[in-house]
Amino acid sequence: NVTFSVKGGEILGVAGVSGNGQQELAEVITGLRKSTEGTVKVGGINLTNRTPDKFILNGVGHIPGDRIGVGLAGNLSVSDNLIMKAFRGGVVSRGIFLRNEAVRDYTDRLIDDYDVDTPDRNTPVRNLSGGNQQKAILAREIMARTEQGTRDNGLLVAVQPTRGLDVGATEVVRRLLLTQCEQGDAILLISDDLDEILSISTNIAVMFSGKIMGIVDGDKADISEIGIMMAGGDKSAL
Repeated sequence: NVTFSVKGGEILGVAGVSGNGQQELAEVITGLRKSTEGTVKVGGINLTNRTPDKFILNGVGHIPGDRIGVGLAGNLSVSDNLIMKAFRGGVVSRGIFLRNEAVRDYTDRLIDDYDVDTPDRNTPVRNLSGGNQQKAILAREIMARTEQGTRDNGLLVAVQPTRGLDVGATEVVRRLLLTQCEQGDAILLISDDLDEILSISTNIAVMFSGKIMGIVDGDKADISEIGIMMAGGDKSAL
């Protein structure tokens, strides 16, 4: 029982104890899992139970919680990972063939723009630090939309985006999310880190047992109220 909306220029943080449906929610909204009921719309377009490819074409980016297992192909190079969503629109290819010079220019630009610290573009992405792996994912997901002619402003689904990162990398990732929000993206932030949710969310939805118990204004959020809802209680009990 999940009903919510997130507008461009907003961050909707989803708080809750891990295992209460957050992962399933992310998978439905990115096309990785079929919905048994209800409707998923992005920009007014009904994408319910469409393929991940259709979600991508309609401006949905995904930062998965498992960086290496899902977000990146660890044995492939930084370059290969950065171009995974850049094949449409002739950005790095002509037909089925890659254009080597275009690949080099595109990946070098993303490495520079997102400050991905790597010896070179051909380094296996598994050799990068967690923070730089996450920056590579962000670069790919953000740039894929604008370079391929999909909507400049779409939906970015960020799942546990700073898990396992050091303080410096955490701040970089949060700043990138805030920048995308300021530029008009809608951000769905799913995190077990309540401090993270409280620090950057416009609004906060609290999940328990697959349900949204309530949505509160991020500027007026009360940690006691959120805690009650995270445990399945009614916020009116306060």
